[in-house]
Amino acid sequence: MKLRLEINNQEKNLLSKKYFENVVLKTIETSKVKFAGTMNMSLAVVSEKKIKRINRIYRKKNKITDILSFSDYSGNDKNDIFCELIVCLPYIKKSAEEDKLTLKKETAYVISHGVLHCIGFNHSKKMYEIQDKICNL
Repeated sequence: MKLRLEINNQEKNLLSKKYFENVVLKTIETSKVKFAGTMNMSLAVVSEKKIKRINRIYRKKNKITDILSFSDYSGNDKNDIFCELIVCLPYIKKSAEEDKLTLKKETAYVISHGVLHCIGFNHSKKMYEIQDKICNL
């Protein structure tokens, strides 16, 4: 599996592209999902106002959230995955402070959640166990 990651950072972000790549790759590895193609991922880091707007438009929920994920498997190569993650770092930072976690741990938990949705996981015990492993690496 090959990863192509593009980051559109619209917020002040202290986390590096390498950090995000590591979280994505470790999540896929830990999930044990196998595919031969390329994971084409766009990761946008946005404000609370912007994620609330996107959440309202696409999910009909007029509230701020930590992450939204969208995926498509209909590319020319059926093995390729196209995934868009929209992350609200200011919201994640508040959650981390409330839960007394580091920003890196909380962000890893949230990013892994979005990645797992992109590769076909629904909310389940297994999904949350993988997220716990990723944020504790």
